[in-house]
Amino acid sequence: MDFKNLFSQTKSLVGLDIGSTSMKLAEIVSTSQGMTLNRFLQIPVPPGVIVEGVLHDPDALAGVIKELFRNSGCKGKGIVTSLSGNSVIIKKVTLAQMEEAELRELIHDEAGKYLPFDNMDDVNYDFQILGDNEFNPNQMEVIIVAA
Repeated sequence: MDFKNLFSQTKSLVGLDIGSTSMKLAEIVSTSQGMTLNRFLQIPVPPGVIVEGVLHDPDALAGVIKELFRNSGCKGKGIVTSLSGNSVIIKKVTLAQMEEAELRELIHDEAGKYLPFDNMDDVNYDFQILGDNEFNPNQMEVIIVAA
């Protein structure tokens, strides 16, 4: 993904890093001189909220997120975050060219071919079309991410 495309809808982006011991917020602003780190803030996550990558207290985590945004003064609407750990699966697949709506239906209906889940209704997932297959223009490369 081209980093500059992240700014296509907004002049600022907020990156949110949620860890088991701390949470970090970074706001990047797009200016005429380029991209600038506008603010950065880190606050602790109380012990026991996230243990070995597993969320144990969603209400406490929500409170930490609210506190982080309140303390930062950040007003950005576009937020970028990521997940990591054993519960996240990333798979690159080559598929026949198709429209995005058709691709979404295909991934949902045939998830077992690409991901180790029996029912995609129980999984949060998304995909990104990377582009045409370099060896066959009738195919496309797709990244599927599930958690």
